[in-house]
Amino acid sequence: MRMRTLAAGLFLLGATAADAQTTPPAPGQTPTAPGPVTAESLDRGLVNIGLMAGHAYQCLPDAEKDAAHTRLLAFNSILIAEMGANAAFRFATSFGAGSSHDVDRSFCERSLADLRALLARHNLDR
Repeated sequence: MRMRTLAAGLFLLGATAADAQTTPPAPGQTPTAPGPVTAESLDRGLVNIGLMAGHAYQCLPDAEKDAAHTRLLAFNSILIAEMGANAAFRFATSFGAGSSHDVDRSFCERSLADLRALLARHNLDR
């Protein structure tokens, strides 16, 4: 059951990020529903979540970074257990990419909210 929840969450995150990069529907149009969960959509979700987490990590005050690092390692352990080493590697490399670029402070509030929601969803916010 947890695997389905994790997979669905990654898919939705991937779909949400992809949708944010496209032009919104014109007034009066209804947005199209995302398609079925595929390996590609899960990979895209892992990449997006890793990039977001890396960006959010840079936005954290220094006093919170150690605790966040521990929680992100716990999330990576969940990925290994639920989805395998390839999924965990994809997340970890994306996190590295997200945390190695100059931080755009205008997106910090959203990135931090998304990171905190992710940690809470997987009971890692304690």
